[in-house]
Amino acid sequence: MGDDPFPVEWAGRQAIVAFPGYVDASNASQLRDRLLSVINRGAAVLIADMTDTESCDHSAVEAVAWACQRAAISGTQVRLVVTAPVVRRVLSIEGLDRLVPIYPSLAAAIGREPPRLPLKGIKAAGTITPAVLWQLIDALGDGLALTDHEGRIALVNERCAEMFGYKREELIGLPVDALVPSDVRTAHQGYRVGYHQAPRARIMAERTRLVGLRKDGATLPVEISLSPLPTASEDFVLAVIRDATETQRRNDLADLARDAAADQAHITSDLLDRVVHHLFQVGHSLQTAASLPADVVRARLSDALDQLDNVISEIRDYAFTSGGDDGRDQAPLGTG
Repeated sequence: MGDDPFPVEWAGRQAIVAFPGYVDASNASQLRDRLLSVINRGAAVLIADMTDTESCDHSAVEAVAWACQRAAISGTQVRLVVTAPVVRRVLSIEGLDRLVPIYPSLAAAIGREPPRLPLKGIKAAGTITPAVLWQLIDALGDGLALTDHEGRIALVNERCAEMFGYKREELIGLPVDALVPSDVRTAHQGYRVGYHQAPRARIMAERTRLVGLRKDGATLPVEISLSPLPTASEDFVLAVIRDATETQRRNDLADLARDAAADQAHITSDLLDRVVHHLFQVGHSLQTAASLPADVVRARLSDALDQLDNVISEIRDYAFTSGGDDGRDQAPLGTG
């Protein structure tokens, strides 16, 4: 066992895989095989002990991430123990800290409950791993914030952090009251306490528009829906936050589009009425000219051609104007 770079220690269905000081492309494949063998043996908990690891690279992270995906399929819980700050930064950059819980010591990892699961209470089904769920949450257009009974933020998605001008890690543990202006903060605290005493789902349409406070001190109109989210250990509140300025902008654009469509329909109807009217006049004039002298017929034909030219000109102007090509005003029919 002394030459084994990844020794395994079993305690019931819990397996501890010790990592060496350096994990890189030279031993990443061996690490992957070792983790797979532990998962295949039916480990309920796999602890990847990186206490002595001073550095790791992308290939090492890929090996662990691959093992996490296989573990999710097998129902094995994976925990990481990391002590070196440089290793922790690598795992964070690669996104592994959102795939598996990371502990500061082996003793903490051996404990019965992890300090924080990426999505506590949600069990991955099939190949839907926590990492996939995180990608789904981060892809949402609305902000999501999960708060505990004390009003501290336990989880946020990228959209929420972006909306309030923070990095995601800055929001974790922050009182949610910090996201409202100071002049309404006391009232918000009372509202929040009251909600926890009688929680119920409250959709955006039931609530007036609220004001949020960005990190840079700017205020932001928001719309918020609340939903209680009880778990076995604690009752959480899930807030869905929408930037109300974007909502208003979309509504304004929709109103403009409806108005423009109504105006366009009115203009089109007027044009059609005028064209039909003048074509009828042309037809009637030519029909009555059949029994008239030749010089009168020629005059009638000349007038009819002029009117037809005017009709064609207005139709052409309408087509250009409605298409927005040159913005020319429509001339009234018959003025050409």
